[in-house]
Amino acid sequence: MRKIVYLLLLLILLIHNKGQSQTLDTLITIDKYKLHFEIIKGKGTPILFEAGNGNDCSVWKPLLQNISKATGAPLITYDRAGLGKSEIDTTKISFKREVKNLDKILEQLGYGESYFLVAHSFGGFYASEFAQINKNKINGAVFIDTATPCLMTKEWASDYKNSLPADVWAMLKQHRVGLYYVLQNLPTIATYMSTRFITNEMPLTLIVAENLPDANTLKTEEDKVNWVQCLQDFGRQSNHNYVVAKGADHKIWEKSPELVIKEIIQLYKLTNL
Repeated sequence: MRKIVYLLLLLILLIHNKGQSQTLDTLITIDKYKLHFEIIKGKGTPILFEAGNGNDCSVWKPLLQNISKATGAPLITYDRAGLGKSEIDTTKISFKREVKNLDKILEQLGYGESYFLVAHSFGGFYASEFAQINKNKINGAVFIDTATPCLMTKEWASDYKNSLPADVWAMLKQHRVGLYYVLQNLPTIATYMSTRFITNEMPLTLIVAENLPDANTLKTEEDKVNWVQCLQDFGRQSNHNYVVAKGADHKIWEKSPELVIKEIIQLYKLTNL
């Protein structure tokens, strides 16, 4: 009996270690600072996840195991500069540099032939710029309640930046320094991305929450109307699939994880035959 128990424990340990060995959790140096990556290993086209503004890669954890099992793909999540476990070089920080550095690291890790993108909220801007510098390498994308240049114009970004009180800026600089610098540069980013947002050249599924983002983001009735209209216009372009998550909030997967997982798996399989 003891021998059986021992063998069972050994089997459990081996299975656990095998699962653990398939995940790379590491800090990678680029431009004198380190970025934190968590990568579930796999085969085929990797899926690159871009979190929303101020979030780190931990937000994706509830989705990853099911996506990994269904696709077998490498799943790449990371903390952008100054968020989560990633460091930041405040002397050189810029939106364009962040995306270029991400691209360089992924090439160092052996990726670069093709990608499938998943992005939430402001992560849609990062994913779009990544697609711009990797033209003809993006097989498809799933955008989740994404920000769009249609709403986030230079004027909107300037108004939003100016609306934040001093205590919020102080809190961000101390606790979310990456977000602090993004918001400081938001009007510049909005101007730059006005002509570089992801196009309909590749298949894209847009999942939209039935409930609007909170009032800290959409401060006026005009903002709310524009948010809805901009997403509808984007989601109904040719080669795009527009999906509404009933009852869901801005982080759609918190209330509708099955829907988000299903849409990612479905489009990934269609675009990676």
